[in-house]
Amino acid sequence: MLEKPTFIMDGHYAFGDEIAFTEEEGNMYDVYIYLYIDPKILEQRMQASEKNRKYLRFDIAAWQKMEMQALREYCHQHNKDFYIADNPPENCFDDVQLVVDFIREITNGFSSLQFACRCAEDILTSTDSHEIILADGDKTLTIEDSSYEVFGYTTHLFDGNFYTGYQSWKQWLEFSTFSYSEKAELPVHLRENLINEKGVPLIILTSGHNAVWEQISTKLGARFYYGNMMSAEAKYFITKILQDAGRKVIAYGDGMNDYFMLKQADKGYLIRKPNGSVSRSLKDRDLGGLNLV
Repeated sequence: MLEKPTFIMDGHYAFGDEIAFTEEEGNMYDVYIYLYIDPKILEQRMQASEKNRKYLRFDIAAWQKMEMQALREYCHQHNKDFYIADNPPENCFDDVQLVVDFIREITNGFSSLQFACRCAEDILTSTDSHEIILADGDKTLTIEDSSYEVFGYTTHLFDGNFYTGYQSWKQWLEFSTFSYSEKAELPVHLRENLINEKGVPLIILTSGHNAVWEQISTKLGARFYYGNMMSAEAKYFITKILQDAGRKVIAYGDGMNDYFMLKQADKGYLIRKPNGSVSRSLKDRDLGGLNLV
């Protein structure tokens, strides 16, 4: 059997307020990667280009935001992979080698969508319960961020607030430098009384360190799924696939990495910070229909 050929195309979703993307183009591609550059840098490049100077009349940041949101929604609706490649805190690429490496990973099978399919299939096999709880890990089931508490881990990877598979892939490259041995005392405090639906299977979807969350999930008596493809898209598609299989999904999460899962779920619970506010990653997001707890 012949393998499906792989080809990469450069393209534009829009030119200012004129949409260039068509349904025919949408049907042609399986994966979309949006290359994010700081709008101030793009403005400087446009000023230096006689051909592109005419686009300076547009708000570049608003243009980018529209493109990213529209492409992301399209991919959600049509079951396609969507990634945003960025490079915080510089938000430009002097060296695109990491992006090239990521594209190679995709051609070798990296797919948040296919990962979600595998997770959902495993969940469906593991339980015949009509209701299923999907819960984020850090700052949802735990009060603290376990990666920070255990390793002192901080990162700029999520400064752009994108939370696609590109960011989760890069995070796992950083996680590869850490090792963890099970501790007698968990390094974080659990919200053990958070889940009200007693008797409903709890499934943890975490982008945290797998060894840490293996110990936490064991204490909670829950299955957990993790990995370098566990992104906002993976959580969304897991929810959607479970619903398509006739299951009712109850979802818990605290931030942008959980947003699409929470909105898609039959019941979505957004976990507030101890001071009562919501994650700043959700600024300007529509929280209608979500239950704040």
